[in-house]
Amino acid sequence: MKPIPYLISFLICLFVNCSQKEFTLPNNPYANWAKTSMGLQEKTMPKKAGVWSDRVYQMDVERTKTLLEVNGIDGIKDVPSPTKDLTLWKNRLLDLHNLYPKEVNALADELVYGIYFITNLGSTGLTGIIRDKEGIPIGGIIFLDSGLLSEGGNDWATKKENSAFQKSDTRSIEVHLDNSNSLQTALSFILLHELGHILAIVKHYVPDYAETTRDFRGYPYFQGVWWSETFSPYENSFFPERPKIKFYQKNPTIPIFPDGKFLYKKLTNTQFLSLYAATNADDTFAEAFAQYIHVTVLQNEYKVYLRTNSEREMLLSEPIHKEGGRKFRELFQTILYSHSP
Repeated sequence: MKPIPYLISFLICLFVNCSQKEFTLPNNPYANWAKTSMGLQEKTMPKKAGVWSDRVYQMDVERTKTLLEVNGIDGIKDVPSPTKDLTLWKNRLLDLHNLYPKEVNALADELVYGIYFITNLGSTGLTGIIRDKEGIPIGGIIFLDSGLLSEGGNDWATKKENSAFQKSDTRSIEVHLDNSNSLQTALSFILLHELGHILAIVKHYVPDYAETTRDFRGYPYFQGVWWSETFSPYENSFFPERPKIKFYQKNPTIPIFPDGKFLYKKLTNTQFLSLYAATNADDTFAEAFAQYIHVTVLQNEYKVYLRTNSEREMLLSEPIHKEGGRKFRELFQTILYSHSP
């Protein structure tokens, strides 16, 4: 869930009316890290065994260096620390394993090489892609900040959503994921989001993180929606406000009303199934996958409201079930069918 800010792409398209001919792909600052970091090499990982929820490991030297390297690229000064007692988190992952259908577990068994719980990650979650000796992506590892996983699903999602907007005394955004508002719901949604990132890279639905430039124009699920990770042609037509959407800001610039409400209306029938999905191409895919499993498979909710004092107005309701989610629904249904026992 950690955003990857390609500022070069944004600046190019801010001052130039981009057309496909004029557009220049930005350099990928993560290419060398994704390709060579030792913590992302299969040979440094424990042998993949058991089911995905068993693959919870204590932080080691290789993985710590990997996180310090990526934080250095992002300019994040946080120094990750291992979560000492993993028993609670192992039990929570086992509960999720028991909750998920066999198809979801089979997909995770194939793709997840390890899960690491730490503190001071710099974000709630982060995915690293594991490579074999030829450098081919074969799976991924998931880092989760146990210090930030302390809220119920609705509370976590609501707090995240409001981080994109200026604080208001009378208005706020509310996100409803289920009636339980449990920490398990938050953990599940975050985990599914990170699994979506791994799926996208390993199965080649998006350009590899190791490419020096990442061109999304030839990828079927992004045609007409994204050209690079952070430039969408929508910006030249009906959605010029899209680059302004930024989460986890200390000083957000977008008012919740009327600007924020207007942004949600712009999402309707796009492939941006959440406001966070509109921030970059990788999160467009990951958010769609998380919503598909959470809403379609597990029969939960994804609703976004504008609260004004004591009144609520619906802004989004299960966008994965709308026309904008159709291509993703069809894709994920096919993927899960292929993992049926």
